[in-house]
Amino acid sequence: MIVPWLPKKTIAACAAGLLDDYRQIVQRDVQPPIAIEGLIEHGLNLHLGYADLRTALDMDDVLGATYIKERMICVDESLLEDKFEGRLSFTFAHETGHWLLHREFVDHACRSDGQGGFILCRVKDAKAAIEWQADYFASCLLMPEEFVRKAFHANFGSKPLILYNLKSSFCGPICVDPCVQNWPHIADRVRKSGGFSNVSKQAMIIRLQDLKLVKNETRARLSWEESFAMA
Repeated sequence: MIVPWLPKKTIAACAAGLLDDYRQIVQRDVQPPIAIEGLIEHGLNLHLGYADLRTALDMDDVLGATYIKERMICVDESLLEDKFEGRLSFTFAHETGHWLLHREFVDHACRSDGQGGFILCRVKDAKAAIEWQADYFASCLLMPEEFVRKAFHANFGSKPLILYNLKSSFCGPICVDPCVQNWPHIADRVRKSGGFSNVSKQAMIIRLQDLKLVKNETRARLSWEESFAMA
């Protein structure tokens, strides 16, 4: 499905607005870890479901689906087998992004190609605009900027970390050499100190780079799995 281009600022504002609305509903502050399932059910009044989507849809890489008319977000039951909470939480948040950003385009898409009123999320489509937008929404929702910055500054100070080297000359419980090799340690310290227990290290390092708190000045990529397979 083709969707209009959206700037990051607009997507981030949508995620922040959802958190603000949820704070009003629960009448308390909402901090990491963001309780994404409660937010979906009580904040948006949507149904949550788990199913063997891969078998039902005969697709071996489908991880989630958003059903518009049924007001349901469904994830593949294989995610329940993962020992890391981050992958499941990110998929829920990703589908929430589809609900808020893309559901108005579903009817038009249905008339165009004859499909039902739902959005399927497949690994092979991860680079499509609709999936990138939902990914970015999920990142902003689970890792609100103010809390990420607070945790980063508490660990590494007010200046960004610049990764000039590939390999580390040292790494310990007190100091971490800012290099490509040590990005998991950098991300994990922010993740743990900020209370992002339902977020993966891969998701956190992407967020830190997006916020320009970590800058990779080497030609090497900070390797992570495709966004839908974050663990």
